[in-house]
Amino acid sequence: MYKQDIPSLSSFIYNDVEFSQNNLNIFAGLCAVDNKNSVEAIMRELKANNLNCTRMGAYKPRTSPSSFQGHGKECLPYVFELAGKYGIKVIAMEITSDKHISEIDNALKLTGNPCGVMLQIGTRNTQNFELLKSVGKQNKHPVLIKRGFGITLDESLSATDYVIDNGNKKVIFCLRGVKCIGQSPHRNLVDFAQIPVVKRVSNMPVCIDPSHSVGTIDMGIDGLNDVYQATAQGIISGANMILVDFHSKPKEALVDAAQSLHISELEKYLKDIDIVRSAYLDRIK
Repeated sequence: MYKQDIPSLSSFIYNDVEFSQNNLNIFAGLCAVDNKNSVEAIMRELKANNLNCTRMGAYKPRTSPSSFQGHGKECLPYVFELAGKYGIKVIAMEITSDKHISEIDNALKLTGNPCGVMLQIGTRNTQNFELLKSVGKQNKHPVLIKRGFGITLDESLSATDYVIDNGNKKVIFCLRGVKCIGQSPHRNLVDFAQIPVVKRVSNMPVCIDPSHSVGTIDMGIDGLNDVYQATAQGIISGANMILVDFHSKPKEALVDAAQSLHISELEKYLKDIDIVRSAYLDRIK
């Protein structure tokens, strides 16, 4: 089993936000930025619920070339300006090319550096080794690496070495489900039971993405939808970060509408998180 024994990876502070194996940060937001109004609606609600992190997708790799690929650098200025307006400290943003790093840096400089950006390596790029080297060579932004959906856990964890070996030790590993035969009714097979394993062998904080794991907000007989259930599974196992899709008008979302929670549910979602997190903390006393 892969073993990355680097104690310094277990904790870091970025833009006044701590990331470690002991705490929990919530990144609720848009899988893909569609317009300024949607971004502001999300950030306004985040501030109302005392959250200072979010996800905002500007660059979206898609299976079909005809699918929406994201607004790219054109949306960055208003995303960053609104982050500053609503007190957002860190935005998780997927990149698919090393040129996106300079586009993000230029937009941050243009808007007066109102927030920080966590560079996200998506599941399709977990073995894009040149991109991994590029995010490792810069030390300004932390890096979130998602597990590859079609490779082993060891292979996915090894992707972090490319970042670390090139100098960036601010790394978080994200479990987002894996492809499997007969995956229905969920988009992927949820792999959150592996959180303790990843934390043990890698010494990194571990993130979960319940939205992309299950791909649906179908309701259970207990009145909790599948994203809530998957989130709880991750938290009770010790997750340190949650990457989850919210939208002010989910049916109009340009990407992954079926899995987006309505922003009006945020308070309820956070209360459910508090319940499960408290149970986890009680378990480890």
